[in-house]
Amino acid sequence: MTTTNKNILFFIIFFLLNLQNKTFAVETKKIIEKENLIKNIDKIKIIAEETPIRSFFEEPGNDKKENKDQKSPENATPMISTTQKIVGSEIDIVSRIFNKLKIPFEIEIVHWTEMLPKMISGEADMAIGIEKNSKFDKYVNFTRTPTYTKNYSFYGLSSQLKDTFVMSFEDAVAHNYSVGILIGFSYPKVFWEAYPFENKQLNSHLFEGKNIRDNIIKLKERKIDLLIADRERTNIILKKIGADETIFQYKNILYWKEFFLVFSKKLKKEKYEMLKAKIDRELYKMTESEEINEINESWIKKGT
Repeated sequence: MTTTNKNILFFIIFFLLNLQNKTFAVETKKIIEKENLIKNIDKIKIIAEETPIRSFFEEPGNDKKENKDQKSPENATPMISTTQKIVGSEIDIVSRIFNKLKIPFEIEIVHWTEMLPKMISGEADMAIGIEKNSKFDKYVNFTRTPTYTKNYSFYGLSSQLKDTFVMSFEDAVAHNYSVGILIGFSYPKVFWEAYPFENKQLNSHLFEGKNIRDNIIKLKERKIDLLIADRERTNIILKKIGADETIFQYKNILYWKEFFLVFSKKLKKEKYEMLKAKIDRELYKMTESEEINEINESWIKKGT
């Protein structure tokens, strides 16, 4: 190799090393800037609706939580006292994430009518327990992973079970089965397509109960043929009351509901991108490790 070629090769190597160092320096600067953004970030304000199991008020020292299957009445405003604290599965999940990331935050329980206006105005940075395909979609950004999922199925008496382990809406209607549902509970479009209102009255196949336990009693007394409820809570209740052998859960899922953390679109771009990336990563890790399932199951057991 001639001296000229050696010089050219040396120059190329020097140029590539210099370019690599500059690239590394730029990337390092970006990382430092992001970390500084976290350190200097203002307290994140998070809002939630008062909901059994997931986000609610609890008096310190009161281990027994009120057993409710329905949301608070529309005209009921959550009352806060100096002795109350906010607890629940989604509160637990959010607290673990923000504490791990060392991001300051505060959580406030608000009336459901205040949730959307506060997200639209940017008065709140984030909200807990929001479903997709809702009135929120236009004004918020969702995390990739839900914090809470409900899978709904039919339940029937084991003694009535024959050869089928599957029960669809069509099957239930075809057999003229009566179905227990919850008063004031929201059901999806697929449900109302199977059980439309009759002359502005509840479908004759449907019978309303106060809560899941009430419908379980009606099923055991054969006052209804089936009940529809989420597996996550119902299966735990059945075990607690010793009815898990007499009442059977059909294997198919009729529909499901997923609840997410959301970000107000009023958040500054840099703040939003940093928050979402880190929270999405933590939610993914917690989901993969079953930590989210364990948290949710723990709170369901406490609240049933």
